[in-house]
Amino acid sequence: MTGESNRRGFYQGAMYYGTILGAMWSVMYILMFIGVSNPLLLLGCMGLFVGSPFFAAMLARRYRREECCDMMKYMQAWGFIYCMYICASLLSALVIYLYLNYVDNGMFFAAIQEMLKISLELPGVDDVLRQQINETSKMLADTTASDFVWQLMSNNILNASVLPFIIAIFVRRNNNI
Repeated sequence: MTGESNRRGFYQGAMYYGTILGAMWSVMYILMFIGVSNPLLLLGCMGLFVGSPFFAAMLARRYRREECCDMMKYMQAWGFIYCMYICASLLSALVIYLYLNYVDNGMFFAAIQEMLKISLELPGVDDVLRQQINETSKMLADTTASDFVWQLMSNNILNASVLPFIIAIFVRRNNNI
């Protein structure tokens, strides 16, 4: 019974801290969407993007200190961070979907299309680059909000399969060492 309750607490902790991380990711993505024409908001988005693994490590360390008597083996740290990333991915995908479908109304995609159109009018654009910009514009025009959300979620899942291995190195702590 104790092992089962410890496992349940482990996953509940991962979901709780994953929700916090997912909220941070959601803010990051929303800053990206509304910051297409505002460099300050894009800078904030980039700061959150770069700081995200450090924030995840901070959350995992907090869990280690508060719930694990400040001791967590590497595989426990990896499992915790992996579950935390999966929960964060799901929450941020939901928020992004709701934002793009019900708040944004296509403004993000329209702003990117406008940037591509402006880049075509710049002097010195050769034919190869012009063709690539046109193809990108067509691809973007065919992209739906659902497609975009799936792509972002698959990128987050890819991050969840790579970053926890690295972050767990810095989160783990054995009393034997």
